Amino acid sequence: MRLDLGEIAAHLGKRIKYSLNEGPIVDDESGLKCVEPVTGEVAFSNTGQTIDVRGKFQTVVELECGRCLKAYRMPVESDVEEALPLEGQPWAPTVSESVDDETPDEEAEPLFVDNVFDLDEYLRQSILVNVPIKPLCDEVCKGLCPQCGKNLNDGSCDCTVEPDESPFGALRSLFKDELES
Repeated sequence: MRLDLGEIAAHLGKRIKYSLNEGPIVDDESGLKCVEPVTGEVAFSNTGQTIDVRGKFQTVVELECGRCLKAYRMPVESDVEEALPLEGQPWAPTVSESVDDETPDEEAEPLFVDNVFDLDEYLRQSILVNVPIKPLCDEVCKGLCPQCGKNLNDGSCDCTVEPDESPFGALRSLFKDELES
């Protein structure tokens, strides 16, 4: 959803509250999958030089555990704190100045142009920042058996781990030869 903040931008000191109740965000490119609506509240206020955006939102995302590959749900709650530069301010960069030449194309699209704020994109980016790089269903997740692939959280498997199969087995034999010399 794109919010036109032109009325707020035209009136110094104007403040508007906006209740969030956006549908679940699903982005195949980044792997983001919200399973509940994004809810919360944000307030926009004109300070004369910026439009300050303050508030809070929450949702629930579905993630895949980095160890056992099991899908699980994680609540995401985040504060919103942004200062959007008003056009016409001498210190505010123009769109062409604010986009760096080294910025990848997918990040070159600004969130606030011509007093229109791209709320959906802001929420998507904020949720992605709050999702862990290596999501874990539980801190003590045991993961999968490297031989048979069984989820070790559901119980142990019948596989036996041979000590010589260690990637350091060859180094161990070199170390033994050195000690015997």
